[in-house]
Amino acid sequence: MEYLVGYLGTPFAWSIFVVLATAVAAAMIVYGIHALRRTDEPDPLFGGVSGMLKQDWARTKQIDFHLPEPDSTSPQQLILRVEERKIVENSMGQEVAQLRWRLATVEEAKEVVACWNAHAHAAKAM
Repeated sequence: MEYLVGYLGTPFAWSIFVVLATAVAAAMIVYGIHALRRTDEPDPLFGGVSGMLKQDWARTKQIDFHLPEPDSTSPQQLILRVEERKIVENSMGQEVAQLRWRLATVEEAKEVVACWNAHAHAAKAM
């Protein structure tokens, strides 16, 4: 038995190990509960700017065709997005422009197709 005590260490060392393992397990449980209960708060850099609204969301005439995986050779869904801008005057009197991309409506997609067709016919006429 003394051989095992010398090989495994003293009971005091094992009690320290048990206390440390319990503390680490408790910390992991507390962190897990905190992570589950935490609400998804928006990043203040991308959140709304408080102040007086000068211009609500309006189109900027910028469009974007988005592909989920541009390097893929298989057929993919092509997503048409439209850029919008909102202008807010902050408490310092400065105008702050916020930009966002949203999915295009059917009417906006029809406008893109009409512009493409007009461009294609003009290029054929040349």
